Amino acid sequence: MGDAAVRLERVSWSANGAKILDDVTLEFPAGSFSVILGPNGAGKTTLIRTAAGRTRPEHGAVSYWGTPLVSFETGVLARRRAVLSQQIDMAFALSVEDVVMMGRYPHYRSAPQPRDREIVSEALALVEMTGRRRQLYSTLSGGERQKTQLARVLAQVWQEEDPAEQTVLFLDEPTTSLDLHFQLQILATARTFLRRGAAIVASLHDLNLAFDFGDRFFVMDGGRLVHRADTAQAVPQELIERVYRVKADRLVVGDKTRWYFRV
Repeated sequence: MGDAAVRLERVSWSANGAKILDDVTLEFPAGSFSVILGPNGAGKTTLIRTAAGRTRPEHGAVSYWGTPLVSFETGVLARRRAVLSQQIDMAFALSVEDVVMMGRYPHYRSAPQPRDREIVSEALALVEMTGRRRQLYSTLSGGERQKTQLARVLAQVWQEEDPAEQTVLFLDEPTTSLDLHFQLQILATARTFLRRGAAIVASLHDLNLAFDFGDRFFVMDGGRLVHRADTAQAVPQELIERVYRVKADRLVVGDKTRWYFRV
């Protein structure tokens, strides 16, 4: 599966006596778009939070590029790992540009440098939000807010061309409540960071989107990893039907897989 950017080794986590993650071992490769699949309650968000260092596992360990996650200084980790959550609201009256600049905070001391401003501009251009840079974040549509947040996390892990500075981008249900145009745009934009050697890890509900954009697939059910696959075609139909509790038909056209579901 290639070099591991992130590795979880026998990770478990519980809440109120319920096992949310149960002895999960997996690797997310560098330079690959890894997708976590599974129904609601499968443990996808907790897996991402744990892999990103936002939740400490009760058992097991997380490592980045072979180094224990707990060994990273906070500032170093913030420059090399970013998390895009589901819809994010801001309590203050900030412009789009100000929100994206928040992603650069770990990179400068007291004030942004010219290069930080350039990176913010490049990130805004990447998500096609340059024309809205002065607009208040609170006045944006849901899709525009999510694009702004994507620009923020891209700016956060935006490294110069240095192979030693590999990065990880986590996307937790980034397309929730967005129309099709914004879903496709956000995932396509995220994929451009693979050219920089980044590892991208996303949890997605839409299987067709997942199989269009993903390179590696990890299926969760009841807090456990029940399947991993290196291609969309390697995800068994019977597994999808069992995990999602649906009847499924799969159509493979060229290198694309399309799923149709019924209860």
